[in-house]
Amino acid sequence: MERYAGALEEAVDGARQQERHYQLLSALQSLVKELPSSFQQRLSYTTLSDLALALLDGTVFEIVQGLLEIQHLTEKSLYNQRLRLQNEHRGAAAEAPGSPAGLPAPQLACRSVGRVGTTWALLPGP
Repeated sequence: MERYAGALEEAVDGARQQERHYQLLSALQSLVKELPSSFQQRLSYTTLSDLALALLDGTVFEIVQGLLEIQHLTEKSLYNQRLRLQNEHRGAAAEAPGSPAGLPAPQLACRSVGRVGTTWALLPGP
């Protein structure tokens, strides 16, 4: 008797899955109708049916969820790295005022060259 109950349950699950497949296939066909005709021709009934079957399986959604979590972690890490670098640059600039990125500030020296005028020379920093 248990074998018949199990078979009946599988049949009901199969019917539900088939109904869900038709719903997804119908929704996909509606979406395809909104595309330009050149794209519509590339998406056959078989391709749409296969896509609907793939959507029935929860694996696709699990993969997308995993990728979304990876993206969020990567963005958070990059944001923190950016803040850390900005703080390092600000600290280096504070140590050497007037100089970008902590490089020693160049100094100007004035040399007089007779009657011709004044020449300015760029000397290396301390």
